[in-house]
Formats: sequence, structure tokens, C-alpha cells
Amino acid sequence: MHNFFSHEYITDRIIRVRDASFTAVYLVLGDHSAALIDTGIGIGSLRTYVEGTIGVNADVVILTHGHLDHANGAGEFSDVPIYLNPLDKALMRQHQDAKRQLTMVRQTHDYYHLDCPELKAEDVMDYLDPEATLPLEDEQEFDLGGVQLKAIHTPGHTMGMTMILIEGERFLLTGDGCGVGVLLVEDCCSTVSEYRQGLAKLEKYSSCYDHILRNHGTCVSSKELIPSVREVCEEILNGTDDRIPTSTVLESSSDVFQAKKTFPGTQNRVDGKQGNIIYALNKIR
Repeated sequence: MHNFFSHEYITDRIIRVRDASFTAVYLVLGDHSAALIDTGIGIGSLRTYVEGTIGVNADVVILTHGHLDHANGAGEFSDVPIYLNPLDKALMRQHQDAKRQLTMVRQTHDYYHLDCPELKAEDVMDYLDPEATLPLEDEQEFDLGGVQLKAIHTPGHTMGMTMILIEGERFLLTGDGCGVGVLLVEDCCSTVSEYRQGLAKLEKYSSCYDHILRNHGTCVSSKELIPSVREVCEEILNGTDDRIPTSTVLESSSDVFQAKKTFPGTQNRVDGKQGNIIYALNKIR
């Protein structure tokens, strides 16, 4: 079986692991227990890498949402508590699709102009029944010893999307809930108004973190990302965004738009600010 993983230390307590799809998952190390936040796409044994190469045993698993590249590796950890917002259980089941997983890994390698290793059936891990997950509730806390995690339900990218505040380390992990190109396109996504409300909830936690961790791309942002993307929500709702037609998300769709103009071939906004939203017209409400 291929070794699809790599890792790096963000702090002494936070380890970022990238998987076969280059999606990042995070290990948070406490004094008496460790949490794994997200489990990646489920190709290759994440558990073998975490326990064997890094030398950490996860005592609890927290899934930020139910998409395949974040939750499909959960089956390897079925003997430890696994938490997911119940609103994403159906989505998690829908995304348990080996063909879709393999396609995503190949497409990601193509995007980065890398040769994709030959993928075999045994590289796809067993799935976890979403009914076996425990409910991840808004403001639920996990005390790992010396570091605490707080779940913040922020509907947007999915209805169950949950960000994780890593208290003590002063990081906010957004999952796919906020970033350089938040997708509000699929049926599982909230409306722009609902997303704006979710981002507004984060204001009361703004003094609790200094940096943002993400799961894709550079995986890091400054804390100005949150108010910047909230501002983009306002512009979309007011009809003052750049509203650039895009076929990068759904090639057959004519009603998907990018809110803010970016430099060609990049996700960097022309106006110099952080964050963007790609949305379908039926989400403007």
C-alpha cells in the first residue's frame, strides 16, 4: 500500500497531516489525550500513519463536516468516539463513493501537475456508518489537558459545518467553512444569509484566536479572513459583488458565480483582501 501522507508541526501541540488528496487533517495533542480533527479522503491508512509514523493515538475524532475528503477516513477509527453534526450524516453517507474518491485524488494530482500513483482497491478504506457518529453540538467542549477544543456550528459550506476553536493555542480551524473560495453551490449548502449569520457568531470568539487554520491550499490565513468573507456575503445580498460567471465548479451550470475578481490563475483577490465565495443564484436569500 502506498504511503500517501506527510505531516508538519504547526506548534508543539498541533500537527497538520496531508493525505492523498492533499487535504489537511489536524492532530491536537493535550496532556492526557489527543484529538484528530477530520480524517481525510479515506485512501491509504491514515491510522497507520498517525500511530506508526507520528506516534500518536487519537482518543477522539471530530469531523468538521460530512464531505468525502474530510470524513471518508473515519472507518479506521470506529473504536474511538467520533463526533459529527447530525445535519451532515446523510451527506456523509452520500459521499461514501470509492469511484468519487479515486477521481478526486487523480484530479488533485493533475491540478498540482504531479504524477498520481497507481491506485488499487485495497487503498480505499472501509467506511463508517454515519449513524455510529456521536452528535457534535454547538459550543461543545473537549478538554484534552492543557488545551481545549470548542465546536462552533457555522452553517454555510454544509448545513452541519462546524469550526473548531483550539483554545490555549489561539487558533481557529475553519474546515471548509471559510477560506479563499467558499463553495455555496450544492444542495447541502446554506443560503448566503444563513452563512452570514454563522460567520457573525464568530465575533464573540474573536479575542480567543490569533490565526486561522484551513484544510486546503496554503491552509493558513490571518484572522481578518472572517470579517472579510462576511463582507462578501453582504455584497452578494446587496447585489454589489463582482458576480463573475464561472464554470470551474459546475461545468454545465450557467448560474454559478464568483463574488470577487481574482488575478488570472490564482485565488488572490484583485482588491487585495482575503476570502471569496463561489455561489449559485438560488443561494441568494
